[in-house]
Amino acid sequence: MFWPGQTGTRAFKEDTGVEPTYRIAAQKVDIGTADEAKALVPDPADAKDLVPAVAYVKYTHLRGATVREYPRVGDYAEVYADGRRGAKVAGEAGRPKGCADPDGIKDWRNGQSYLLCTTFLIPARAREVDVLWTEVGGQPFTWAF
Repeated sequence: MFWPGQTGTRAFKEDTGVEPTYRIAAQKVDIGTADEAKALVPDPADAKDLVPAVAYVKYTHLRGATVREYPRVGDYAEVYADGRRGAKVAGEAGRPKGCADPDGIKDWRNGQSYLLCTTFLIPARAREVDVLWTEVGGQPFTWAF
């Protein structure tokens, strides 16, 4: 279990076949309002009793081959509330200002960092919020907020 900003390091096989090593650190989770949740879904009724939780995760390419395009390392961050995975918000609506668009990242080299953000809808009354990152079949990194 990590605290906000603490890092974990892991090699990750990107869809393009390269396998760089990343340093990963969940920086913060911003919890929004019920009105903001309603604006994120096509039918506001689907957001009843939910609020948005935005996970801000910093990824640093430590070593390995350059990621030429479309890094997927950020796709594996999730927000859990009281032990249950939140519902991921897709598209531009789920990416706040200041966060990189992974589809716009080209030629990610050693030493470069990006802040990638993902929005989830969680219960409005959640007591514990965690960010988990893991690749398929791997052991998760977990940050408590």
